[in-house]
Amino acid sequence: MRKSVLLPLILLVALVIGSLGYAVADAYNLVPGILTIEKQSLDLPQTVQIDLNTTKAEATKGINEQANQVTPEQLKPLMDQLVSQAQHGVDNKSQESASPDTNARAGAVVIDTASGKTIAQINGNQLMTPASSSKIIAAATALDTLGAQYRFTTSTHFAAGKLYLRGNGDQLLSPNAGNPAAISGYAGLGDLAAKTAKKLKAQKVSTTQLFLDESIFGDQNPLPNWKAQGNDRYESKPTPIAINNGLANPQLSYGYLPDPALSAAQQFAQRMKDNGISVEAVQRGTAPKEAAMLAEVKSAALHEIVHETLKESNNMLAEVLCRASAAKIGSGTNFAGQIKAAQKVLKKLHLESADFANQDCSGLSTEDRIKPALLAAVMQKAATGSDSQLRPIVSSLPIGALDGTLDTRYSQQAASGNVRAKTGSLQRARSLTGLVTTKSGRTLTFAVIIDSYKEGTGENARAAIDNFVNGLATL
Repeated sequence: MRKSVLLPLILLVALVIGSLGYAVADAYNLVPGILTIEKQSLDLPQTVQIDLNTTKAEATKGINEQANQVTPEQLKPLMDQLVSQAQHGVDNKSQESASPDTNARAGAVVIDTASGKTIAQINGNQLMTPASSSKIIAAATALDTLGAQYRFTTSTHFAAGKLYLRGNGDQLLSPNAGNPAAISGYAGLGDLAAKTAKKLKAQKVSTTQLFLDESIFGDQNPLPNWKAQGNDRYESKPTPIAINNGLANPQLSYGYLPDPALSAAQQFAQRMKDNGISVEAVQRGTAPKEAAMLAEVKSAALHEIVHETLKESNNMLAEVLCRASAAKIGSGTNFAGQIKAAQKVLKKLHLESADFANQDCSGLSTEDRIKPALLAAVMQKAATGSDSQLRPIVSSLPIGALDGTLDTRYSQQAASGNVRAKTGSLQRARSLTGLVTTKSGRTLTFAVIIDSYKEGTGENARAAIDNFVNGLATL
């Protein structure tokens, strides 16, 4: 995606003026750092000649261990405020605060990122409804199990006059040519069809049966309580092959085709016909072991798919990350197997696997349960742990008032352009998990959840969380 020239030029000027522009330039990949909002390289006019070495940006060194540490005494008022606002409302004059919501629970954990010490917590070891903060666990599971450079392969196989289209986890296929400068649409079914047709023609094959092989993902029935809870329009079958995530309308982030995998196979059949191979009606079937592979296309790297998953809170990608991990380790290609795969990774990270008691990996189920302390611990390991595989989690988080699911939050506040965190939103749960830097320059790792509140008062819960995190930024 080519960006407009004006904004990059303004940002570059700010960078040259002084180190104040470093964080913004970092976000646009113009200087080294953990911030990033670009999916691709930035195109600049050839007439722009700026030497980044002339700036003072290189003096900035990640987490500032010399900044003033935050004390438990500083955090206590924010913790007390969080609980009060969760139960009594952010605005005391609002109708929501007319009667206290005593069932509302607030849980929060704050860790000093540099030292790893927990500064303060409230209900940190209570199992709570995490909503989409669960996707941090999904990302950690896939990055640790598959690796940041892993790519999903979509391939064709041929045996006994039958052609098999095998999915392996790529839900972001293009129906036509792939685009190597994109994440969604990196691999294209049009390219796969062209390669496959060429191989078949070399074997003097002009007509074939086509079978969709989606066996790698096993049971693809949606989680039953997604529909029972009225959330099924935000999820679909966890299929190993789909075009544009299986969405019925590519302009929306919800609402799925009835059968995304079959729709993808039908698009592939049409591309085969376009390349001169007659294809009979698509059927489902598993390729036999003796089937020879004809062609393949590969997805964007896993760390880029994690970027797409966390920035936009993509439910189906989160399920695919866990399902592919479960297939890799053999824990079972179903929802229970996904949770087992995640728990195995948590054990490897020396974390308590029982603290992850979800039914899914996207966090869409209202029956999901996670301890805030676990979310904070995984984020802490991603930020500072020795396992560099988890680092893409940090760079994939939405940035306050800048992008992703935080693009409209924290505008004109201390957390603007500062906090980077995974959001979560359900009928009776709001959450936020990530990193924020204080006014004095100390980086804090945090996880905060408010759940069990009265349905319809979610905006109050979100405001209470935002006030808490913005309060951290002002310390």
